[in-house]
Amino acid sequence: MFREGIRASRGPLALRARARGQEAEEQPCRFGFAVSSRLGGAVQRNRIRRRLRESVRQLNLTGDCAGLDVVVIARQGAVEADFHQLDATLRSLVGRSVRQLRADRGAS
Repeated sequence: MFREGIRASRGPLALRARARGQEAEEQPCRFGFAVSSRLGGAVQRNRIRRRLRESVRQLNLTGDCAGLDVVVIARQGAVEADFHQLDATLRSLVGRSVRQLRADRGAS
């Protein structure tokens, strides 16, 4: 599914993103999260997911990434990162992916 998409990573997060198509351009982004058990126990993994969900909620309010499917992959640094670090990293990665996908769409 994500073979034609974009991969990006920075610090505690990595992501895979792809555009859903013309009919979904006005719909909010859909996000999925992958938080491995190697990152810690259930408490740590759920804390990471809660922080990422809140960041995604705020990101979808702005509408900057409409029409994308995104899978966010938490990496080792996500356990120590606070909300603001995760939020800034996620916004940066999503913004980079949106720009790249729009540039690829314009080129084809």
